[in-house]
Amino acid sequence: MKCSDAEKIGGYNAHFLQELLDEYECPVCQMVLREPILTVCGHRLCLSCSEEMRKRNNGVLVCPLDNTILKPGQTFPDKAIERAILQLKVKCNNFLKKCQWTGELKAINNHLGSCEYQEVKCPNGQCSTSLLRKELTDHIKINCIYRFINCQHCNQKILFCEKQNHMETCRCLPLYCVNQCGMVILRKEMSSHITDSCASTIVPCQYFYIGCNFKGMRKEQDTHVNSSIQNHLSLAISKVVANEREITILKNEMEMKKEQDQFLVTSKMVELEKKILVIEKEMKIKNTKPNNEQEHHGKPPTSLAKWQIRSLTLARCPNCQIRSLTSTLLTKCQIRSLIPTPFSIWQLRFNMATTNLLAKWQLVSLTPTQLAKYPPSNIRLRHFLP
Repeated sequence: MKCSDAEKIGGYNAHFLQELLDEYECPVCQMVLREPILTVCGHRLCLSCSEEMRKRNNGVLVCPLDNTILKPGQTFPDKAIERAILQLKVKCNNFLKKCQWTGELKAINNHLGSCEYQEVKCPNGQCSTSLLRKELTDHIKINCIYRFINCQHCNQKILFCEKQNHMETCRCLPLYCVNQCGMVILRKEMSSHITDSCASTIVPCQYFYIGCNFKGMRKEQDTHVNSSIQNHLSLAISKVVANEREITILKNEMEMKKEQDQFLVTSKMVELEKKILVIEKEMKIKNTKPNNEQEHHGKPPTSLAKWQIRSLTLARCPNCQIRSLTSTLLTKCQIRSLIPTPFSIWQLRFNMATTNLLAKWQLVSLTPTQLAKYPPSNIRLRHFLP
């Protein structure tokens, strides 16, 4: 069993209850042998002492008692002596601090792991305090400045040493109102208190929008309102009169704007009618009257518009009719596909009203139920101006 000094060079530095035999003493460190080895020359050394000597002599181990050069295979662990040493009775290393424990050397490490008189460091990372283990609990709970505590106002975990800084910013800390109204308000509610309810906040009169210029503490507003009823009434009447005057001015401006817009529209309509009359005269000179009614299968009529119908399908619609109806004011050309062929039935209407020069094209299909029976038609219509 290794003790707490096992990582150091040398033997056990324990306080033994009995006098030690000379054969238990290391000739190098002058302490009780730790992990003893036996040399071929009959001497004993601590294992750590022999390794340190070998390191200092460039890998050569020399017996410190008779200067015998020892090769690597000429030293052996001495388990019998090691067992005898570990069974020796010792005191606790902290016996000067009044620890009363005694036991075998091999058990001292286990004891030191729980000894109340063993010096330990505070487990709080930033704390460097060393103290007895029996004092550690009170130190962590009461004395360590790096212990965690809960803020009594917001319940947030903070370091004890940062408590003062936290109190300067804690949003749940109760404070007296900054306007000295006497109320105790949480820091996070201070702004809304001053804005909405603090009796000492300076606010304008509730009738400021009609012209009252009074400003005073919120607690003085009722007194001001009760003492200024006549003044507030006069201000209200003046405000109503001013509003009526503004409404009248705006109404007059809107009527003037409306009259101007109507005049502009009338002027533009007159100009358009003049242009229409000029165009109608030009068209009457150019146009020739179409025949009353003629059947047509692909030949264009002799009218203002020429139509060419080309069938791109394998079958030709045999009942395509072109009718030209004329009157003094209206010319209509209608092209209709009238029979339920294997193609969809489409209707194309062309309306040209000479009075307003509006040309409208409208392509109207049958209902979805009728279209489902026939695939789309591939009839193409081309319009060629004369």
